[in-house]
Amino acid sequence: MELTERIATFTELVGPPPDAVPAVDWAAVEAWLEVPLPQDYKALVSAYGPVEMGEGAASVRLHTPCVSPDGRYDYGAWVVETHRHSAIRPTMFTQERRRFLPDEGGLLAIGTTAGGEHLFWDTSVSKDPDAWPVVLLTTSVAVGGAEPWVSYGVPLLDVLSALAPDGVPVRAWAPLAGATPWSPPPRGTYVDARQHTALTEGEGLAAITALIPPPLAPRLGKGSWEALFERLGTRLPADFVALAEAYGAGNWSWWLDMPAPLDLDHRLGLAASTEEMLDGYRSLRESFPEDFPLPAWPEPGGFLPVASTIDGDQIGWCAEGDDPDRWRVAVNPRHAEQGPPLAGNFTGTLLRWLRGGRPAEDGFCWLRKDQDPLEYMFFEPFGAPREDEP
Repeated sequence: MELTERIATFTELVGPPPDAVPAVDWAAVEAWLEVPLPQDYKALVSAYGPVEMGEGAASVRLHTPCVSPDGRYDYGAWVVETHRHSAIRPTMFTQERRRFLPDEGGLLAIGTTAGGEHLFWDTSVSKDPDAWPVVLLTTSVAVGGAEPWVSYGVPLLDVLSALAPDGVPVRAWAPLAGATPWSPPPRGTYVDARQHTALTEGEGLAAITALIPPPLAPRLGKGSWEALFERLGTRLPADFVALAEAYGAGNWSWWLDMPAPLDLDHRLGLAASTEEMLDGYRSLRESFPEDFPLPAWPEPGGFLPVASTIDGDQIGWCAEGDDPDRWRVAVNPRHAEQGPPLAGNFTGTLLRWLRGGRPAEDGFCWLRKDQDPLEYMFFEPFGAPREDEP
């Protein structure tokens, strides 16, 4: 079947485009990528633009050459960042090393799923881009022990058609609604120049979002901040609220886990995880008071944890005084003595760590001086919990 017939069949299956489509200069895009792109992708993008199709966590979000109205999504920066971080993540679970463009025969990012997985073309299979099969980098390996790389063995249009066997309509992907055309940066310049600048310039949340672009659809949960504050018995510092709203649930550079702040009913939401950490902290303090100098919230000046690390450290505040915005960050380290509260707020402490802050100053792990921070610096969103997950 010819491509035009296949596209027509797909259109009959999913319906017409839901929104206006930003124009694409395919010659410029392909020149920047240094590879031709599959005809089915170009036809789909020209017809539909950045859309979402399918249901639940497996629904696919098609990334296209465009720029979001708020500037958080830039196609070129997204490709570079996705390749960079996808080269890091699987090494936690497998010895298999995959190459990414611009390396010859490397993978090329296409899109993501609602569950936080990434889709790529495998350009090593053929010189003909129309023969490139789709490969998935899954996020379920930590739970199920599966291999992180899954090859579908078929081109993109076949994968998307299989997602909508019963005619599930294509939906406009809200974060990219109203997107404008993308223009490749000049040769010899960083496509992610904003990130490189933010390694040393700027402060607070603005610097963090420049370093690591937030997810376009962060997982917050279905509750409200007021309901969370009522459950915890206090408001939380405004800088933390803004950070959590921007990024939602996820992991910072394979070290710091942030729970879904407004997921009040799930055991992995902020409320339940904080309550669990407090129970453990109280028990340890009762048994070893000399090792845990801070009382536990809601005692005055109590330790109030909201995040944890892969090493078992707990991070939050010394809740001293009635103004949460004046609280100092406090750490309950798993393998060291609990020291005094740190200088600065949660966001500033996170930024210093991302920039390589030393533990004597910040209480966080750090990178060696010979490491390029952008090669190890990322935020990986957590997908929505499975329906069968308590």
